[in-house]
Amino acid sequence: MLKQPNIVSFCSVMTAGIVLLSLPARMNNQLKWMVAGAFLPFLGLAEAVDEKAESLQSIVVSKQELLRENQQLRREVQNYKIALLKNQTIATENALLRQQLGWRENLPWRLLPARVLVKDPTNWWRSLYINLGSDDGIVENSPVLSPSGLVGKIEQVESHRSLVRLVGDQHCKVAAMLAISPRQGKDESAHGTITPGADTSLNPRLVDFHHLPVGTEPEPGAKVITSGLGGGYPRGIPVGRIIDSRSSTSGLFAEARVRLAVDLNRLEMVWVKLPDQDVSATEEGM
Repeated sequence: MLKQPNIVSFCSVMTAGIVLLSLPARMNNQLKWMVAGAFLPFLGLAEAVDEKAESLQSIVVSKQELLRENQQLRREVQNYKIALLKNQTIATENALLRQQLGWRENLPWRLLPARVLVKDPTNWWRSLYINLGSDDGIVENSPVLSPSGLVGKIEQVESHRSLVRLVGDQHCKVAAMLAISPRQGKDESAHGTITPGADTSLNPRLVDFHHLPVGTEPEPGAKVITSGLGGGYPRGIPVGRIIDSRSSTSGLFAEARVRLAVDLNRLEMVWVKLPDQDVSATEEGM
């Protein structure tokens, strides 16, 4: 059974419906407009809320798109910076190579340019790696030069890189001589050996010149070059210049300190002397 309040409500609705149907058409239309006018503000508010929601959604979407575009632009800028750095490095190496090519053309040896890969930052081992190896024709004990002078020798060779032992290392002794000055005769140049000295650990460019003949007193600034003795290095490669001299502890030889011509801490490119070609083999191949 229906409850009494529900019956009353039902009857009220039915009565209102009958009244509306019985009203003249004009009054019926006026009543509809009054009802619509009463609910119109609420309808406008709902439309405004919908428009605001759509606007906020578009703002959020556009912000996400801006963030994605910003990240993409950042990546592109980083790529451009890396490419620019590579181009600058290549340009620097090319300029250095062009500068040194003229120096190489004046030498009688076959030289191959190499780039320094890894250097010992502490100079403890006095060595570095270059980007050439056995596949490039590099062999052990090949002299390594720069336009300033002697760098060292190839100690270990791999397929695509090689270990260079630098001048001043105990495993890289160099047979050297004083360059002949105009005041000296052809046979008056003093020969000796370049070895690490007491000051080498503090200053890598300072080495000792041992086993000079007794009484040798080279002037400060005198040039020291490779002597070519022993077959390790060809004669005439600049090694450095005399700083001062003294007698050895035993008194059997004279000694001197030498400042190396090459700053071994600033090397970026070196030149490796390739083995001399066998003349007979060359003639057979012609």
